Amino acid sequence: MKLLYLSISSIFYVLSFSPFDYKILIFFSLILLLHSLENLSIKDKIKAVFYFTLLCHLLGTSWINNSLINYGSLGHLLSIIITFLFALIISLPYLLIGLYKSVSSNNYFYLSYVASLFVLAEYLKSILYGGFPWLLIGHSQNGTIFDSIYPTMGSFAVSYFVIFTSLFFYKAFTERNRIFLSLSLVLFAFYSLNPINHINKNSVDTETLSYTLYQPNIYPQQSYDSSQYSLIMSKYNAVLDNNRTSDLVIFPETIIPIPFTREDKLFKFFQTTTHDTNMLITGLFSKNDDKFFNSMFFFSDKIDIYNKRKLVPFGEYTPWYNSLLQLSQNLNIPLSNLSSGSEKIDKISFGNVDIIPMICFESTFPNLIESSSSHEVIVNISNDAWFGMSLAPHQHLQITQIRALEFNRYILRATNTGISAVINNNGQIVDMIKNNEEGTLKGRIPTKMNRSFYSEYGDILILMLIFFSLLINGLNRAKKHYE
Repeated sequence: MKLLYLSISSIFYVLSFSPFDYKILIFFSLILLLHSLENLSIKDKIKAVFYFTLLCHLLGTSWINNSLINYGSLGHLLSIIITFLFALIISLPYLLIGLYKSVSSNNYFYLSYVASLFVLAEYLKSILYGGFPWLLIGHSQNGTIFDSIYPTMGSFAVSYFVIFTSLFFYKAFTERNRIFLSLSLVLFAFYSLNPINHINKNSVDTETLSYTLYQPNIYPQQSYDSSQYSLIMSKYNAVLDNNRTSDLVIFPETIIPIPFTREDKLFKFFQTTTHDTNMLITGLFSKNDDKFFNSMFFFSDKIDIYNKRKLVPFGEYTPWYNSLLQLSQNLNIPLSNLSSGSEKIDKISFGNVDIIPMICFESTFPNLIESSSSHEVIVNISNDAWFGMSLAPHQHLQITQIRALEFNRYILRATNTGISAVINNNGQIVDMIKNNEEGTLKGRIPTKMNRSFYSEYGDILILMLIFFSLLINGLNRAKKHYE
């Protein structure tokens, strides 16, 4: 029966994220998980947590398998094995959750310790092995009453409060304490009946920037086919030529699979069509000292380049390259051993507006966003075409919405296919182009708004809360031991 509960809990967990967005199910998922773990030994609890998280990752990141099958020359069996091993590795930090003793037999202060173990596991998953901050609990709650927490404490804090609330619900119902049971019902009703979006009204609409986002609906089979090069060039040239009046024209990540050279006809057209009153932002490969980079180019009166710092393992680089050389050769993904860009980046500006670059996977790492002024816009280019009509483009868009909330910034997002969008500083989608469609988004966005508390201090508050929760619990255990 516990195995059934854990399986249902895993399904509820995934359904709380995009594209399903049954956000309230995250609470039912966690309550079912807590019920399944109660009265188990630490050893059995660790096994149960591992089963739960492994199933969550297998269900929620199944798109990895699709990508390997479609674009890697590995075959179905090897693709499934790699996906399973990947899900297994990113599930390991969650074994920490099995260390708590019991929710029902401890006081309410103990709930903070249990919630801290959950968030610590998420934090470790986000930094270990290069980091894979995907399917974090805090990423599921945009557009709810938690919107006011993102710009103050960030998504890890939202994870903490969701977990703590679930623990509170579970303990109140198991104890049948009338006061806490009533409080739980009030909180539950407030959450479900009042999905109030946090509205940040500190933008100045008189200072705006015009944009044109282009989604070409090009899949890797076409973009990496040399016979399609002329057709692809003509598409981009036409869009750029027809939108010269836009301040920013934004193309997606790696629009063509050849490194940038100033002699190429396409790039010459980019340079001659832009000047100091307009800018083209596009994704291209670049080469420097025999190293290849996944880059974002800024064509204006000059050319600025930002090199991607967080690369996708096995997609853009091969971990342990020498020992896994054979696997690298079998992965039929062009330029799959790129170099990472420098951690220190130069500021890129258009007029008085600073442009913060994010390339694809980087949007999952808030620490890469360097917000330092009141005139900023975040530009995110991506190539989610690798994942087709799977869950990945929707989950990726949701994560990008969280970044807009955390940093109180508009985000202009252009992808090769699905899902290009304009996201306002409240994390709401202003306009979008659906997956598997070609289209253009045009409009104006405000550029002046205050910096959020989170943009200045990051995760410091939630990390302090976790530290003191773990410290107090450790001191209490030490005190009981000596007594």
